[in-house]
Amino acid sequence: MQFMKTVIWDFNGTILDDLDLCLNVEKEMLRRRHMFADYTREDYQKLFCFPVINYYYKIGYTFENETYEDISVEFNDLYDAGFDTCTLVDGFEELIEQSIRNGNRNVILSASRHDALIDQCHKLHIAHYFDEILGIDNALAFSKIQMAEKWMANSDVTPEECVYIGDTVHDKETADALGIKDCILVACGHQSYDVLKEKCENVVHSLREVKL
Repeated sequence: MQFMKTVIWDFNGTILDDLDLCLNVEKEMLRRRHMFADYTREDYQKLFCFPVINYYYKIGYTFENETYEDISVEFNDLYDAGFDTCTLVDGFEELIEQSIRNGNRNVILSASRHDALIDQCHKLHIAHYFDEILGIDNALAFSKIQMAEKWMANSDVTPEECVYIGDTVHDKETADALGIKDCILVACGHQSYDVLKEKCENVVHSLREVKL
């Protein structure tokens, strides 16, 4: 099938509105350790970053008595338990349906665990929208760029035909690594408008501002 262009979608914070779940999980983990936990959504959006271990350092973890792997497992367990509280980002379904009508290929590229990502897409009833759904094989969120580069090298996709939609600076970094110039960051997810605007010219507040 000949596609007009390829739209690469980040998942968490771009398609899935999981900001409140992530914030609540982080606060619960901090309270368990008797650490400061009174963070707001705005605090989270200013502090969150990749690699994720750097975010944990920002909010007070030292990893002297537990490993990053331990923290990640605990986070994933709590996240999975609360997943059903999440919804789709406002405007997503209208936008991807527009993209499909316009003859685009749609691909999810996510730092989420691949098996969990597939399961979540089916739970949300959105798997049928996508030509490919790509997640990483480990849960530590280290290798999104490497996964993206491998996918690009093995596909018939060229950077010039791609649009990349994400919600973090790491999405802009991934787009840059792939040579994709058309990158749109949406400030309704895990990083604030101001944080995103420092690294990307094309930042919007809502998916409803995006045209594909």
